[in-house]
Amino acid sequence: MLSLFSVLNIKQVTYHIVFWVVIMFSFAISEWGYRQTLGDAIIYELLYLPSRLIAVYVNWFILIPKVLYKNKFFFYFLYLVALLAIIAIAHRYFVLYWGYPKFFPQWIQGQHIHVWKFSNLLQAALIIVSPVAFTTGFRLFFDWFKERRETEALRREKIDAELKFLKSQTNPHFLFNTLNSIYGLALEKSEKTPSLILKLSDILSYTLYESNVEKVALNKELTLIENIIALEKERYEKRVDIDYKVEGQVEEITIPPLILIPFIENAFKHGLKNEVKKGWIKIRIKASKDVLFFMIENSISEVEEETTNGGGLGLQNVSRRLDLIYAEQKELGITKTNTSFMVTLTINLLQNES
Repeated sequence: MLSLFSVLNIKQVTYHIVFWVVIMFSFAISEWGYRQTLGDAIIYELLYLPSRLIAVYVNWFILIPKVLYKNKFFFYFLYLVALLAIIAIAHRYFVLYWGYPKFFPQWIQGQHIHVWKFSNLLQAALIIVSPVAFTTGFRLFFDWFKERRETEALRREKIDAELKFLKSQTNPHFLFNTLNSIYGLALEKSEKTPSLILKLSDILSYTLYESNVEKVALNKELTLIENIIALEKERYEKRVDIDYKVEGQVEEITIPPLILIPFIENAFKHGLKNEVKKGWIKIRIKASKDVLFFMIENSISEVEEETTNGGGLGLQNVSRRLDLIYAEQKELGITKTNTSFMVTLTINLLQNES
């Protein structure tokens, strides 16, 4: 841990050294045109280095986090101006009484020293403030980018948590409806009950062990749908006519697990629950490289079913999951008439992959 901390400190110090070397040589090159040699330009800029260091780091470590980020904008600019004024005055004393006599005596030879000359103080402050402005802009951008990245990470974590919660609701909800189907046959002492329990076992195996991933192959979901259809067919026997067709390229497509199942179970549960005549369910799945289209339509009983608190949980659940996963890359349509209930879902697969 100590060695890692030391490495990080060395890297940070290295970054700072490289930054100041680049800054000094950039200013020295621009100053070269006003001096006799590049060496004179470098020395001139080095005389400004202590003042720039103080201004930059006081601003970076004190003024920005403790004043600017507290939304005290007026006081930030006030303190910054005061800081630059004090450093400019100190710099003038430093160069006029030590720097220039030592390195450029010809500049002050025979001249009266004016430390407090306003134009010279303003010039010194402007020269010092240039790296302060640059580093302030960099700090603001860096902190904004960091905050945005953290906000995005938190948003993603929130979405993932909500998706897991919604999927955890889907499994028991589906299991509850399936067990109700088998329970009805068990009360009738049907010989089909053992085979249906076996199908339920296959369904549970999938929902418990194979659906705990972000996406699954569409083929696996289709197998699950076919098992559910077979189970419900056994339950309703001749009371339902099912028209189920799959078209297109389904082999290489992946979708979120259990995303279509609530539509299937809703059609059986609410379409046939109070039906005294023969009901019908129509299912169409069309897949291509670009788009997945799903449509399910079921008959509605003439006997109006009572609305319960649990009614619609599956559809609300899956609608929210679709919003979180696909957002604007999907179109979900629900149409209800006096005789039928239809759901259509179109998913743009290419946009979701990008």
